[in-house]
Amino acid sequence: MEKIAVLVDSGSDIDLEKAKEFGIYLMPFYVNLDGKFYKEQVDLKPEEFYDWIRKNEKLPKTSIPSPGELEEKLNEIKNDGYEKLIIITISKNFTGFFNLCSQMDYEGLDIKVIDSRSVALTTGLLAIYAKDLIEKRFEFEKIVEMVEEKKKESKIFFTIDTFKYIIAGGRVPKAFGKVGELLNIKPIVLCDPTDGKYHIVKTCRGEKKVIKEMEKIANEYLGKFDKYYMIISNGGYKKGSEILEEKLKDFKEKSSLFLSSQIAPSLGANTGPGLFGFGFLPID
Repeated sequence: MEKIAVLVDSGSDIDLEKAKEFGIYLMPFYVNLDGKFYKEQVDLKPEEFYDWIRKNEKLPKTSIPSPGELEEKLNEIKNDGYEKLIIITISKNFTGFFNLCSQMDYEGLDIKVIDSRSVALTTGLLAIYAKDLIEKRFEFEKIVEMVEEKKKESKIFFTIDTFKYIIAGGRVPKAFGKVGELLNIKPIVLCDPTDGKYHIVKTCRGEKKVIKEMEKIANEYLGKFDKYYMIISNGGYKKGSEILEEKLKDFKEKSSLFLSSQIAPSLGANTGPGLFGFGFLPID
């Protein structure tokens, strides 16, 4: 039997607990707060990060690990007895980690790198899916092929409390943000797996209408699947995710796997606090 490992970056929202539970290796990104670098999910928890943004009213800088740190992680995986490795990264549009992994010249492991074209825990769901395929004894190349196909079906929809931070991160036009703030317009944003970018798919006036629209989206997509993994996440806004979880409880109960998370600082640095949403991955 092939010894195959799975590695994700911390932007996948696979925290230390989930990494241990599912047997997935984790490569932390860095966040710079007040001149000090922290490893997210290790030295810096999401709650601390979002509290810092509220206090300072600005976005911190983030960075990926160095080639040396990645090599150390690969050494660890090899020393644990693995022969092959699947690395699944968040969309390369939001990080240079995919390129770093793709350019890494490392002997001792057969490595395949997959751009999830997604963010947050939908990337984590792909890693969990890959682990399931490993346990079912699919061959390495077949697992890579199946994950590459499956990523096209993943979706994550979220809303944000203010355009302030996502504009600062260059994700939407400044003019649109000004109109949104004045009219209390809240967007529903999709990270589309066709291009791995953010797209505003709907705008609503007020949070109640946003949640109602998300119910419609869940019905449209999840209503046609028999089996799927599901997530509900928030970025410094637990109340929003709790309300959404209650509204989508029928879909939650039907899911083969349900997980909740807080959006990692490396992604929250582009959206700020006040985010919540849901995502899913249909499974076979």
